[in-house]
Amino acid sequence: MRIFLVGYMGSGKSRWGKMIANHYGLRFLDLDTHIEEREGMMIPEIFAKYNEEGFREREKSALQSIVDIDNVIIATGGGAPCFNNNMQEMNSLGDTLYIEGTPELLRDRITSSKTERPLVKNFSQEEMLEYIQNHLNFRKPFYEQAKHKIVTGDLELEDFIQILDPIINSLNR
Repeated sequence: MRIFLVGYMGSGKSRWGKMIANHYGLRFLDLDTHIEEREGMMIPEIFAKYNEEGFREREKSALQSIVDIDNVIIATGGGAPCFNNNMQEMNSLGDTLYIEGTPELLRDRITSSKTERPLVKNFSQEEMLEYIQNHLNFRKPFYEQAKHKIVTGDLELEDFIQILDPIINSLNR
């Protein structure tokens, strides 16, 4: 069993992934952390050294490296589903859950996060909102290929359990 969490940066993929994995007694894997461990450098360093294209190649390779890991919740990077047929691969390897958020909510979470976001690090609030809106227009068709969807905001673990219990129960039969 593999469940991939997809969505824009700031949607809560890593936060919810850890809680979901803990609830079900599954392993949690953050794809970006996995990339950092494989490359021996942080995501911002990978972007600086190889640009986005080089990062996306490493992201695809990291995704392919986890195909043998079972009983895992995987939080993907925000762009992972949008490049190199990754969304189709994730759908073929397991279940996918799109965590959707409004551009305003995502901007607020990104600006209050301690995590450095290379794609938006030098933007003002207004520039970031415009960037997120435009970026979502490109990425949303990929995210919406997920098998399941939940809208982030005032979510509780129970909201995820309602979606995931039938999936997990069917896989455990």
